[in-house]
Amino acid sequence: MKNTVKIGLTGVMGAGKSSVIRLLNRHDIDVLDCDEINRELLKKGNAGYLAITAAFGKSLLDQNGALDTEKMSDFIFSDTQKKEQAESLLHPLIQQEIKRFVEECDKSIVVVEVPLLFEVHWEAFFDELWVVACEHALLLQRLKQYRSIDAQEALKRMKYQLSQEEKCARADIILYNNGSMEQLDKQLSKELKRISEGFTCCKRKIA
Repeated sequence: MKNTVKIGLTGVMGAGKSSVIRLLNRHDIDVLDCDEINRELLKKGNAGYLAITAAFGKSLLDQNGALDTEKMSDFIFSDTQKKEQAESLLHPLIQQEIKRFVEECDKSIVVVEVPLLFEVHWEAFFDELWVVACEHALLLQRLKQYRSIDAQEALKRMKYQLSQEEKCARADIILYNNGSMEQLDKQLSKELKRISEGFTCCKRKIA
């Protein structure tokens, strides 16, 4: 649908993107999860699986011939060149799925969750960039409580992505998730109402 407003949703892990997605679903907004696309592409026989095995061989497969994602992650992140090669294979496939999803959407707003949106430089595809953010201490608390990730491990993982402060600086809209779901929904409803009234918010310079 040509008049669909495309929103890229991102934020550091633990900020509460899943909470925003639940609320978006309540508002009947379609949300596409890029991590889920990636998982589907890497299933045995699918396009991502075929591309990765052609590039890196069968050493990354388990005894059933499926990709061992933990082994693959260790292999790719051990070498910057390998990581970039894998991304060059998978990212175009993910983008194809995003474009297909948007083209088939018959609603005025569509949201795509891209955890590393800024890191992979996909900003230009979206009309608005939304970042979910929360206080650092609360973020670490949530990761430990809901995902059993302690502070040391969380900080280690966060080194591989832009800081929350940098993501917020690049955002068109920031949704602060420091309180209740009701407070978060109030912010979200305000932005959805704005878009429904024909107002977009893009702070970037688009050539």
